[in-house]
Amino acid sequence: MGIFDKLKNLDRLKNPALIELIKDQRLKEVVTRREFRVTEEYFHREFIAKALDEEMQELSLRFFDGYGEITGKVKKRPIPFTIPFSVRFAVEAVDFTPKGKVLHLKVEEVKPLDLDWVTGKVVERIPFLSYREGVITCDLTKVPRLADLFAYQIKGVRLCDFLTVKELLLKEGEVIGRLGFIL
Repeated sequence: MGIFDKLKNLDRLKNPALIELIKDQRLKEVVTRREFRVTEEYFHREFIAKALDEEMQELSLRFFDGYGEITGKVKKRPIPFTIPFSVRFAVEAVDFTPKGKVLHLKVEEVKPLDLDWVTGKVVERIPFLSYREGVITCDLTKVPRLADLFAYQIKGVRLCDFLTVKELLLKEGEVIGRLGFIL
């Protein structure tokens, strides 16, 4: 019986997010390859679908090689119709240290008009995102499912303090992160 099989059967773990992670078959890939993959579908289900309302409509998120794109329509009063938009972004930096877990996305292009209120409108719908001077910042410690994992401790030591994200790549249909260990 391997370590993953033993971990799956531990009932004494009290953190449901950690139990779910351990039961996930992709955990072996994360540990052995030091890499994680997150699909467009996951981002759509967890984030984009929650940002929809009468002002934000038909939102879509796509990943391509080296960049991502959010498209949709926004309705702003007193304009009586929706305005289609497209925002193209790329990874600018990843700060994944014991002090913080933050992802910075550089807004490269906004169509049809580069209006901060459109970009701000999309970003403000998601509580762990902020926007300033062309950079969208994502505080990963505030992402609902990740927050529990990052807060998990064993004997007062947070396990995530020993991990770092060395590289984050946007590829066709997914985000790929390369992990490193801090000793």
